[in-house]
Amino acid sequence: GGVNKMYHGIYDYDKSLPRVHVPMETGDTLFFHPLLIHGSGRNRTEGFRKAISCHYASSDGYYIDVKGTSQEFLEKELEEIVRRRYNMADVDFKYVSMMRGRLVKGERKNL
Repeated sequence: GGVNKMYHGIYDYDKSLPRVHVPMETGDTLFFHPLLIHGSGRNRTEGFRKAISCHYASSDGYYIDVKGTSQEFLEKELEEIVRRRYNMADVDFKYVSMMRGRLVKGERKNL
């Protein structure tokens, strides 16, 4: 909650662990591993920030049905965001992901 609707918290986070602050200038870019805990907190300036989220995956991978798993609530949350943002009545997250995905290199297989 709070800053990012898709942020669900960190379980068993040790607040004594060191943090690395990265001062950035306009136009700077950072890439994070998905398992790296990262964040910027609330924007306290009069300006705006823009974030672009990219997810890289091998096209050998495949989509799985998450219904009935611990990931089902994430699928529903993402579908609700797409439904509101694009005024869509029915959303299939697998289909949306396939349409938005772009091949970076190699041959398109499953994804």
